[in-house]
Formats: sequence, C-alpha cells, structure tokens
Amino acid sequence: MIFESFDYLTLIYVLFGLVLSGSVKGIFGIGFPVVAMAILPLFVTPITAITVIALPIVVTNIQQLFSEKEWKHIILKYRYMAISMMLASFLSSQILTQISVDLITAVIGFALALFAIYSLLNFTLPITARPLWQIFAGASSGLLSGMTGIQSTAIIYFASLSISRNEFVGAVGYIFLVGGLGLSIGLINNNLLNSNSAIISVIAILFSVIGFKLGSLLRPYISSILFKKMLFVTMLLIGIKQIYQFFV
Repeated sequence: MIFESFDYLTLIYVLFGLVLSGSVKGIFGIGFPVVAMAILPLFVTPITAITVIALPIVVTNIQQLFSEKEWKHIILKYRYMAISMMLASFLSSQILTQISVDLITAVIGFALALFAIYSLLNFTLPITARPLWQIFAGASSGLLSGMTGIQSTAIIYFASLSISRNEFVGAVGYIFLVGGLGLSIGLINNNLLNSNSAIISVIAILFSVIGFKLGSLLRPYISSILFKKMLFVTMLLIGIKQIYQFFV
C-alpha cells in the first residue's frame, strides 16, 4: 500500500507534475514518462512515481497508435521489438522491490540523461528494422522501462530508422503501449499496482489527458526550439545530479 503516506499537498504536486508532463507530450508528441520521472520523484519515491504513471502510459499510447491509419502494418512490422519489450519490462519491474531506492534513482538519472543527450544532439545510428535489431532495441528499452518507466532507447531506435513521421509516431505509441503493459502487469504481480495505487493511477490518467489537451492548445504559441533546449538541458542536469549522488 504505497500511497498511504500521501497527504493532500503531495497529491497536488503529483497531479500538477502529471499535467505538466502531459502538456509536453501535447506539444511534442513524446516525453510524457521522461518529464514525469524528472518531476514526480522530487515529491514521492521513485517506485511510487513509476506506479502512478504506469496506466497513463498505456492509455495515452493506445490513442497514439490507433490514430494512425497503418496501425496494423506497424504492429506486424515491429512484432519482435514488441515481444522483447514487454518481456523485458515485466522482468525488470520484478526487481523494483529488491533493489535500493538510490540505485533506482541513479538508473532514472541515466535514462533521463540518455534521452536528453539524444534530443540535444539528435544523432542517429546505422541500424535497421531486422529482427535482431528489434530484439536488442526492445530488450534494452524494456529493461529501462521496467525500472524507470522511461523508454529512451526506443526513441533513439525509431529516430535512426528511415521511416515516415506518421510511422514514427505510430511505432512509438505501439512500443510505449506494449512497454507500459509489461510494466503494469509486473507491478500488479509484485503488488505495487493494487486496489489503492490503481485509484491514483486512474486519476493520473485524467490529469495527464488534461495536460495533453492543454499542450495541444499551447503548441502554436510556444517557441518549440527554445522550449526543447531548456527542457532537455534541465533533464540532463537532473540526470547527472542523480547519477552523481549515487556515487558520493
């Protein structure tokens, strides 16, 4: 029962963080779990934060996948990545209660820093959609997803492929959905996502969607380049700080 210590002020902070995270996704189409895991652990434990965002990850990416006309093609094309992603997310989520909070925080810091560095440098890798590459990308991203809720390597993988923007958006939604399902099942299996925490996670869906709608409305009025740089530099600094704290 990980939510027993929640007071009203903490709950307000968490819900505000979800609105902000949803807004980023509304503006850019990606970034919800990354921003959420940069903000929420400031007020609650990392395990609690991961549990809160588990269901919103699933729900927000269902819409993202099925809004694409070619969703059946996407599901078939990236089936190997999806299978390895779900399995790795489930397995890595099983050790959440077995490792220290400091280590989880450091892993979250690594995932944040990796995502920020990629976003700032916008590099690509010489990879393909062949099964072996899919399995590697899915397993590595699932490992991070199950422990942090963040799927940094999946973003880098899809960005490195020569695919259309629509396929990129649909594929990201598909893999994030699968990773979220693996994470949620894992959390249920180790009793982190239970009758108490599920209530907060369901409420989190509502506030995440509100944030997404808000971000969509604000998109035309925000300087995307400046906002992105500020956001990713902040994530990088938070990630470095969390990694540094683990070793000192």
